[in-house]
Amino acid sequence: MPRLNKHIVAMLAPAWGHTISYIHFMNQLLRMDEGLVITIVQHNLLVPKMISELAGTSYDTQRVRIIGVGSKESSGALKAETIFVAMQELANDWLATLPSLFCEVDEKWPKPNSIYLDFACGGSVIEQTKAIAGPSCKTLLWWTAPVVSILSHLSDNDFLAIAEGIYADGSKRNGRSLDEILHQVRILIFPSPYHLNPTAAIQMKSLLCFSLQTVPTNYPAAYSAFAEGPDIYDHERQAYGAGAPFGAQMFTAAQKLAKHVDGTENDRVVTLFNERVKNFLDGAAGKYGARSVLYISFGSLFFPVATPHLVEALVDTLLTLDQPFPFIFALGGQMASLPPSLVDRVHKSGKGLICDFWVEQRAILQHGAVGWFLTHGGANSLSESLTQGIPLIIWPVAAEQPLNAALFSAEPNPVAIELFQIRTGPHIGPSLHTEASITGTIEDATKEFKATFDVARGPRGQMLQNNAAKLAESLRQERENEIPKELERLINF
Repeated sequence: MPRLNKHIVAMLAPAWGHTISYIHFMNQLLRMDEGLVITIVQHNLLVPKMISELAGTSYDTQRVRIIGVGSKESSGALKAETIFVAMQELANDWLATLPSLFCEVDEKWPKPNSIYLDFACGGSVIEQTKAIAGPSCKTLLWWTAPVVSILSHLSDNDFLAIAEGIYADGSKRNGRSLDEILHQVRILIFPSPYHLNPTAAIQMKSLLCFSLQTVPTNYPAAYSAFAEGPDIYDHERQAYGAGAPFGAQMFTAAQKLAKHVDGTENDRVVTLFNERVKNFLDGAAGKYGARSVLYISFGSLFFPVATPHLVEALVDTLLTLDQPFPFIFALGGQMASLPPSLVDRVHKSGKGLICDFWVEQRAILQHGAVGWFLTHGGANSLSESLTQGIPLIIWPVAAEQPLNAALFSAEPNPVAIELFQIRTGPHIGPSLHTEASITGTIEDATKEFKATFDVARGPRGQMLQNNAAKLAESLRQERENEIPKELERLINF
């Protein structure tokens, strides 16, 4: 056995999308270097799922260890209201655990030479971590969203300081109050995500606010400061998005982490174990043919909780289509739910399967019956779908998802259809993307659902499937050619 001379330690946020991506990234690293060992420190709420995921992969169990920390009171998907408590437990126990990893070293577990800190939780411990690890140990930021969204997530802007500078100059103040200027500066620099509260007032002085949605090149041309940017999104840019948005503490900590780290840098069949899911997919393939099933999931953390009536309208539309579109709806997140009467109706129809249990998403997407994925547009869902050549219908909720929806549905080689009538609040109105005005009503959302499903099974849908297949092939080629070089460079960083 080669001498074990490299040791990576990772601290991962208690969110499944952040964790599963690292697990498979880790397996690639281990295959690249037989002298590498990896330690993952994760909250106990996620450890059982990690062990289950690893059981379906091929890896050297002697070179991986998972250290579970924090409370063991619950299991499964984290509730939204408990995630920050879990984050705090993880941070505290990380700092308590880390010194032993540097002191208790042996031939099997050498002294760590690099540390990966998840952007969602590493900012609160970066300084203490670097002090414990010492200058010879590199620290890196683990980023789980598309790289194009890094700037909007990790750029800090003190809006109060900018507004005060304008207010102090009478020629720029132009009769406006400080509050008016503050709101206008906030809107101009970082418009709000269109499913979060767009009307709250800024009340915290010197708050480092940021967008969960956009990057500067996407700001509307209506604002002279960014006149060269394309009109990726439309009038919703004018909505007030002030105050601390959901996740503000997490992302301001991520900004801090990004300033201190030292670097920024599926090739296997997954077994579908659930017989109920497997039988439904096999039956749909036999009855309707290959690529006939729509898979629906909003991930483990997100769900359109503000518009449950539209989610129900989506399911109702699928049940009443003249040409059946068999579907699986995975309710994997803690916030995800459907009325029991609707679930019963789906199952009695034989047209769909509602999974109020954890499903093997990658295994479902690898099944030959699945041809489309209706998703929130998170990074893992996008990559897991597109590596299988499956096009997308995107219903974005928050974070980088609206940006993903815009980019992946853009010409000249789109692989997705973006939904518009699911928008809410001030984001209802004219659109630069579609000829129809956005109303957000059940009636117009239902029309859009029907039109989308018609498109998916028509000539344009075939074009999107062809584009997705080409992209999957490109991704496979990159995995074979460029990615190994980058992994080797990362291991030796």
